[in-house]
Amino acid sequence: MMKRKRWFKLDNAAKLYPAVSTARWSSTFRVSAELEEEIDPDRLQKAVNRVLPRFPSLKVRMRTGFFWYYLEEIDVPLIVRSDTGHPCMPFHFRQDNGYLLRVFYYRKRISAEFFHSLTDGSGGMTFLKTLTVEYLRQVGKRVAFDNGALDVRLPPTSQETEDAFLRMPLPKVRISRKEGAAYHFPATPEIPHTLHIIAASMPCDAIVARAKALGVSVTEYLVSVMLWSAYQDQQQHRRLRLRPVRVSVPVNMRAFYPAPTMRNFSTFVNPGIDPRLGVYTFEEIAQEVHAFMRYQVNPKLLCATIATNVADEKNLLVRLVPLAVKNWVIGGVFRRAGDSLVTTTLSNLGKTAMPTGAEKLVRRFEFHLGSPSTPLCNAASVTNGNELRLIFSSNIRETTLPRAVLRFLVEAGVPVAVESNMED
Repeated sequence: MMKRKRWFKLDNAAKLYPAVSTARWSSTFRVSAELEEEIDPDRLQKAVNRVLPRFPSLKVRMRTGFFWYYLEEIDVPLIVRSDTGHPCMPFHFRQDNGYLLRVFYYRKRISAEFFHSLTDGSGGMTFLKTLTVEYLRQVGKRVAFDNGALDVRLPPTSQETEDAFLRMPLPKVRISRKEGAAYHFPATPEIPHTLHIIAASMPCDAIVARAKALGVSVTEYLVSVMLWSAYQDQQQHRRLRLRPVRVSVPVNMRAFYPAPTMRNFSTFVNPGIDPRLGVYTFEEIAQEVHAFMRYQVNPKLLCATIATNVADEKNLLVRLVPLAVKNWVIGGVFRRAGDSLVTTTLSNLGKTAMPTGAEKLVRRFEFHLGSPSTPLCNAASVTNGNELRLIFSSNIRETTLPRAVLRFLVEAGVPVAVESNMED
């Protein structure tokens, strides 16, 4: 008798991504671990084979139902590959045995890429840490499954695969996210499937000191620098048609509702300024961002914004609409709005602890976003010890935003080291 395959409903945040994916674009992100020794591909494959069953919500393919997409268990291995070409290529549901997860190796680096319907940055980092620990154990190192790495010797729990949005205390009130178009840097789109990466390393304590001097957090400080850079650029290029400048900031809901789920459990807020109101100083921008984040990033308001999406999902009329119609409507709304509402994105995973025993074996963990859906430059960051790693990813030729941000930091006295995959 054939074993029935396990399947999962898409979580509330995941439903958008398959509806708006195309052959040229799908929402992806990458996490990486840079080790001190060269990667052994055979040992890495063994580590993946052992780790993946511990993450059943990642060992799945996308299936199309009449009303909704859903995720179905895959019973064939995920094959690790050499890391060549551009990172974060679009996922195509019929390739790679349907996997929406990729694992790569290159010299001393292990990388994992995810289609965003599977998980968020926090879940992706948990998988990467677990894989890194298991790989190190495969090559004979004594490393513990702790500090964010799950023990592969234990079975997965039901809480790790649940849609945590459904357990949130959602209010009946709804808060609209309606916003107008935001300023975008003048940009020249690259050819499809091109992703430029600019990675900057800097001492975290230097950023903390400058943020503390302004009375803001590290995330608020970096957002302020990005807003200031875009504001200055707009003053130079769009004086007669000023638009709001906004930075989209993902918010990990696990900070308010601790949940071990490996699926998406995050939302976002869009701090910004409106140059039409007058002239801003950097200090003013920092204080506006601080006030906005303190007001918006609280569980009551976040739950109210999430409640709108969950209510739509539970609406009987919406549930009875065929998937093809849902896709047409969602795709149309996304094309009209989508990334047009924000100038850029900053996704900060914060400090990540090393598993015990890995401190001298793993140099750093990294995190960066895939290509935006429109010509933009986005950023992501993670801190290892005293190193803050800020990585810009873009599908445009211009490097205006990363240059402006890093120049600001250097002029503020922060030492910055830069690497890039760009040729010039």
